[in-house]
Amino acid sequence: MKRILTLFSALTAVMGLSLNASSMTTIKLLQTSDIHGNFFPYNFITRQPSAGSLARVYGAVKEARQRYGDNVILLDNGDILQGQPTVYYYNFVDTVTPHVASRMMNFMRYDAGNVGNHDVETGRRVLERWSRQCDMPVLGANIIDTATGEPAFTPYKVVEHDGVKVAILGLLTPAIPAWLPEVLWKGLRFDDMEATARKWIPIIKERENPDVIVGVFHAGQRGNTLVKYRENPSLEIAERVPGFDVVLMGHDHRRENKKVVNVEGDTVLVMNPANNGVVLTDITMTFKRDDDGRIIDKHIDGELRHMSDYEPDADFMAEFAPDMAVIKEYVD
Repeated sequence: MKRILTLFSALTAVMGLSLNASSMTTIKLLQTSDIHGNFFPYNFITRQPSAGSLARVYGAVKEARQRYGDNVILLDNGDILQGQPTVYYYNFVDTVTPHVASRMMNFMRYDAGNVGNHDVETGRRVLERWSRQCDMPVLGANIIDTATGEPAFTPYKVVEHDGVKVAILGLLTPAIPAWLPEVLWKGLRFDDMEATARKWIPIIKERENPDVIVGVFHAGQRGNTLVKYRENPSLEIAERVPGFDVVLMGHDHRRENKKVVNVEGDTVLVMNPANNGVVLTDITMTFKRDDDGRIIDKHIDGELRHMSDYEPDADFMAEFAPDMAVIKEYVD
């Protein structure tokens, strides 16, 4: 009898652990930003091997998907269409073949992308061609079509895994007119980021009732007011606009990983992986449920992971080997 009771206790303990485990859901959120055409582990300008690259990032993405299954969200934060001959060639030389940046993002199964200022620099024809060829939505809530007064790009995207709804709002630094001639962005307007965030957060909450709201901001932390444009208000928005759980930054090529407290006393995780795919933003979001399956607690932490720990992914390199050969021939 004692042995039976002991066995029963052991089984109960195991079942208890399983029940506890089943009440927890983990979502991985990965972010790239400011890739600047650094798709391959080779710099076509210097003709030297390069660190980072989407080829290495894809190895980390595959690893996360193997561990977490479908509970992985992959985002890009803009400035992907400018920098290396890789993108220049498909921007302006071969304009018939589907854009290599679109094909790569589809291959890697990005959930959403964001518009960066250097993407706008390529001109509306290139920007809209790339966006149209992506399977994912390209975000930009404050990029307004002046003809309609509506966003020219998708304002936000909702991703749902295991009953957890994650809303992703995309914003771009509004300082485009300070840098780029209107011929490149004619017909567009770039609204203030904070004002746009204040507009969309209540809309997202009412329409979607999300468990997490992520801001994907192609802008730096603070400072740089160019005439009338607030170039880098990301940290101010995280602190001033209630509702965000995570703010993902880009644009200024400065690594960041910290938590701030907003005006309502809630914690906001703020991260920036800098540029060229050398570092990947890796966020773990854990949700605890009650017996009825409702989320009663969430915990969000992040780390910046160096891609030097990964070899270029073999599947990625095989898939895009023809593109690499074309670019090498083009620059030689």
